[in-house]
Amino acid sequence: MNGRRDESRLRKKLLIQLEHQFKGVKVVENANLIYKVIVQEQSKGSLRFDPNTPNDPGRGHYAFQTDLALVNSRSGIPLVVIELKSQHLSTHDVLTYSTKATRHKEIYPYIRYGLVVGGMDEISKKFFTHNMGFDFAFALKNHSDINVKKLEKILKLQLRTARKLLGIFTLRKKTTEFNQIARFK
Repeated sequence: MNGRRDESRLRKKLLIQLEHQFKGVKVVENANLIYKVIVQEQSKGSLRFDPNTPNDPGRGHYAFQTDLALVNSRSGIPLVVIELKSQHLSTHDVLTYSTKATRHKEIYPYIRYGLVVGGMDEISKKFFTHNMGFDFAFALKNHSDINVKKLEKILKLQLRTARKLLGIFTLRKKTTEFNQIARFK
């Protein structure tokens, strides 16, 4: 099987299964998210941000493309990102996508980032050994309703966390506690 084709099929299936499951959220495939902003001098004393179109960044122009993004329906602000792998997860995959997650979090500090591995019945030990930027991972053995419902439950929790973190940054909400807990099944 072709890995890219398998991942494309997985992305399309998940998009269809998830697109109407979250209130106030749109599921977007192949979203480009900024990972770096550079300030450049345009002319003497005049500065310019690059990319200068932060709402529509281009892949390869300080933006990485994501497989699926759950974005606020009104503002388009990304809240949760899902990277997909199919049938196989290598150490290189974990290192690469974990770094990508970390880079995105430098720009979007509230964003929740996860990995869904299709066609596998467990998350490999290499994920835990090499992960630095992921907030969640899910092994989606098949597309049964029960498996997708489990994923939806995780995504709802991640959305809630992203919204709370965003509130701290944008609405100046205060908090007296932060406690991150990992759940395993």
